[in-house]
Amino acid sequence: MEAIQLKERLRRISNEILKPGDFHDQLAPAIADYAALLSIIVKIDNNDEQHRKHIQSEMGEAIGTFWAAQCVKEILRTQRFVRSLYLAIKQKLSQKPGPVRVIYAGTGPFAALALPVMMHFSPAEVQFTMLEINQQTYDILQEVLAAFNLKDYVAKCEIADATIYQVENANIDIVLSETMSRALIKEPQVAIMLNFARQLPSDTIFIPEEINVGISTQQKSGARPKLIKHLMEFNTSLRQKLVSNTVGFNWQFDEVIIENEIEENEPLYFSTEIKVYQDNFLGFNDCSLNILERVKTDKPAPEKLKFRYVLKEAPGFIVY
Repeated sequence: MEAIQLKERLRRISNEILKPGDFHDQLAPAIADYAALLSIIVKIDNNDEQHRKHIQSEMGEAIGTFWAAQCVKEILRTQRFVRSLYLAIKQKLSQKPGPVRVIYAGTGPFAALALPVMMHFSPAEVQFTMLEINQQTYDILQEVLAAFNLKDYVAKCEIADATIYQVENANIDIVLSETMSRALIKEPQVAIMLNFARQLPSDTIFIPEEINVGISTQQKSGARPKLIKHLMEFNTSLRQKLVSNTVGFNWQFDEVIIENEIEENEPLYFSTEIKVYQDNFLGFNDCSLNILERVKTDKPAPEKLKFRYVLKEAPGFIVY
C-alpha cells in the first residue's frame, strides 16, 4: 500500500478517534482498523523471543516490542491519549506560533499516540522528539514513519533511556509518555516524568496530567472499588515538590499511613485513576492500566500499614 493510501486510511481512523464523547459506534471498529493498518506495515512475531524481551533500566522495565504493540488495541486507552495530545497541541498553538515541540518518551514500535494526531497538523505546527530505549522497537518505528511518509514531523528520533535523558534546550511544550502499568508498578513512567520535570519550564504540559493511586477495597469481584485513602496523586504540584527537594536522581516519596481503617481479612487493592488531559479520564476497568492490583501483606489483620513509593529497577509501593 502506498504512503498516500496509508495516510488516507489513517486520517479516517483519526477522525473517529477524535470525535467527542466517551464512546460511539465507530470507535471500536476504528481502533481495530488502526491495529490492522499498523500490522500491514510491519510484522511483529509473537513467537520471537527478541520481540517479547523487556529492557531493564535502573528505574523500571521497558516492555518488549510485541507487548508494546498490543497497547494500541485498548480502545479507551488509545482514544483518551490520542485525543489528549491533540487538545494539548491545539492549546499551545492558541498561545504561541508553531511548531509546538513534543517529547514522546517511549514510543513503542508505532508511536501510536502521535500518528493520528499528525493527520490534523502540519510539520510547521508540531514537531516531535521521539525517544525509545529498545533498538528493535526503534528500528520498526523507522519503518512505520517511512511507510506513512511522516518523517517531516520528527525533529529527532533517538535510542535513549528517558529516565536520564538530557534535553538540548528547554523549549519543549508537551511531554507525552505512556510507559506505565497499573498502580505505577514495574515500568518507568514516574522516573521519566520527573526527569523531564526537572529540566523543563513549569508551563510544560505533561500527558498524562495526573495519575492517582489509592488503597481500595472491593465488596465483590467486578464491583466498583471503594477508596480508603489516596497514596499518591502524581501531578504537576507533586513533581515540582520532588524536583525542589531532590539532588540528582535520588527521588524520595512521602510515607502514607493507614490506621484503623482495615477490617480483618479484608483484601486490599491498589486502584489507579488517570486524568490524561482536561476532560479525558481513565477509571476503574477502562483499560489494563486501571485493573486493581492486590496488596500483599504479611498479616491477615494489620491495624496499621505504611506505604511508600520507591523508584528502583522494579518501581512500586513498598508496604510495611
